[in-house]
This record gives sequence, structure tokens and C-alpha cells, in this order.
Amino acid sequence: MSRKVSTSQMADSLQWLSFALILVFVAQVITALFPIALLQPEWMVRVSGALRETASLPMMALALIMLANMFDAKVMPSQHYLGLFRRIATLAAIGFLLLIPLQTYGTVGGIRTQFKQGQAQLAGFISAGKLVQSASNEQQLRDAIRAIPGAEELANRPLGADVQTIKTSLLDRLRESTNRLQNQLKAARSKAIQDTIPPLIRDAVIALGFAIGFAGMGYSKTGQPTLLRRLVKARSPQLSKGQEESTVATVNTPRRRRAPRWMPPWLRFRPGKFLARWLKKIGLRL
Repeated sequence: MSRKVSTSQMADSLQWLSFALILVFVAQVITALFPIALLQPEWMVRVSGALRETASLPMMALALIMLANMFDAKVMPSQHYLGLFRRIATLAAIGFLLLIPLQTYGTVGGIRTQFKQGQAQLAGFISAGKLVQSASNEQQLRDAIRAIPGAEELANRPLGADVQTIKTSLLDRLRESTNRLQNQLKAARSKAIQDTIPPLIRDAVIALGFAIGFAGMGYSKTGQPTLLRRLVKARSPQLSKGQEESTVATVNTPRRRRAPRWMPPWLRFRPGKFLARWLKKIGLRL
């Protein structure tokens, strides 16, 4: 004879499964944070990738906690922490919206860092060419050769020809190396743009999807939908019905007229109200 799992047992199992998913998420994020290198593009890209890869774990954990609470409203300890988790979900939605510019900045910054080395080498060739062009004797030519990237040892060797011949040969080689390096940088820049834009769009869409998901689960402290939830038009029918009923009740309830704030105090005096308060103090009521 098979034993049927009760709703309380199911709720208890679901809540502890959700706590396990949260624990795995926290462990993976902490691992991605270290070593901490704030404002470094590589660190931003690493942390952003870890959050995108593991964000489904806390989302599923929150869904399991809500499901456990639906099965058994008295399940412990998720009963006390359900409201807290849903408010944290609202903060997570805002965080994933901020993750879009953060991961974009990190990716673009990493590409710029990779190109700085090639641009520095190109600038070295250009400045060395100017020094070789202005050299008029052997010592100036040797100093110009030392300025060429990777040619420091050649400056101490015998030249083997006159200064003008060496200058012409060096200028031709520097011009060829400069043109080749410029073409390589242009090709690498074009390839980097083509290889970067699609992943950036994909990562932005993923982060936006997680933001919408967490915003749909998050509520404010008063039980009303959060601002993000209103923006994505994800209100639940019961909540909308409750808001409509409260709105109708508010409209139908007669409001007490109040005196304007700009009215002087002596004009705000109401004899009937004052008399009722005075009679109440002495033990009588109108």
C-alpha cells in the first residue's frame, strides 16, 4: 500500500530545496568575486557572467518558497522570510537592470586594454622613424635604433655602412612594419566589434529577462506591486480586483471637507466641533 505525501511534508521539502539552491548560488557568486578588483574590466565581466549563469537558482528558490507557502501557510521557517525574500527580489530586479551597463562597460574596457599594447607598439615605431629621419651622425643613429621596439641590441653592433645608407634601410623597414601593424590593428578592431556586439546584445537580453522575472515575484512591504512590476504590466488578477474594489470604496466614501491651509486660524474655528469636545470632557455626549 503506497503512502501519500501530505501537503505539509511537500511544503517542508520544497522550502529546504529552495534554501539549498540559494546556498549554491551564494557559493558560486562569492567564488566569482575573489580576487576583488573593483573597476577592472576583467573583474566586471567575470562577476557579470557568474550572476547571469546562476541567477536562475535564486529565482527557482523563490518560486519553490512561494509554492511551499501555498501548500502550507504555516510552514517554517519560510513563513517568516517570505516577505523578506520577495522584497529582496525587487532589489535583484533593479540590480539586473544595472548589470546591463556594467557588463557593457567591462567588455568594452577589456577590448580597449587589449588594443593598448598594439597601439603603444605602433606609437613606438612612429616615434623611432622620426628619430631615424632626424639623425645626422652615428651616435644619433644609434640612439634612434635603441628607440625601435625590440631593436635595442642592434644599436651596440657595428653599422657596416655609412649613416645615410643605414638611415634609408631603417626607414624602409620601419615604414613597412608600421603599415603592417596598422592593418593588423584595423582588422583586429573590426573583428572585435563583430564578435562583441552579438554577445553584448545576448547578455543584455538575459539580464533584462532576469530583471522582469524578479520584478514579477517582488512586492513592496504593503503588499502592493512594485514599480518595476507595474512597468512590465504583470499584475495578478486578484490584486487588480482588490485595487479596483478599494478604489471604488474610496470614491464612494464621503470625504470630510477641510479648511484650506492658507485660511487664518480664527476662520478655522468650528463651534459645533469645539462644543462636542468640551461636553465629552465633562462626561456628556451630543
